[in-house]
Amino acid sequence: MYPSDPLQAPLWTAIASLTHARRMLEVGCGHGYTTAVMASAAGPKCHVDTIEENPLHANLAEQAFQERDLSRQITVLRGRGLSILPRLKGRYDVVFLDGDWREYPRYIPHLRRLTRPGSVIVTANLNPLFGGWGRRLPGKPAIQSYLTRLVRDPHFRTYVVPGEWHSISVRV
Repeated sequence: MYPSDPLQAPLWTAIASLTHARRMLEVGCGHGYTTAVMASAAGPKCHVDTIEENPLHANLAEQAFQERDLSRQITVLRGRGLSILPRLKGRYDVVFLDGDWREYPRYIPHLRRLTRPGSVIVTANLNPLFGGWGRRLPGKPAIQSYLTRLVRDPHFRTYVVPGEWHSISVRV
């Protein structure tokens, strides 16, 4: 669990503005730093659902949201992404994947169902594919499969951001 780079905070304002975000989804909340940035960037009319498997991280995030007066805007959904995603209803304007990258390939059907044309998906943790965080980090085949499937999927247009090892996809 590593927080996002504070220099990336303006990215969320731009994405929220481009999508006119009213609903955002994050998979992999950690301590809630990026969740709070997303909610603040989108403004008080936007709701953020965030999925977190680790109970300690979920508790710390909820506490941070209360301290920042963001609790009404953010809902923490406890469990694994693969367990929670099938139960979600409605469409999200923005989705941020920042969890277990080994599960990413199995998220794709849910990404199609939970987004609308114009929705933006930001995917973090692509480092295993590009050698970041050390050469022995597991998950390279999963990241490769995810990106290959996403790039070939006619529902998405995807760009991999060099150096940051994120991808940005637009639902078409």
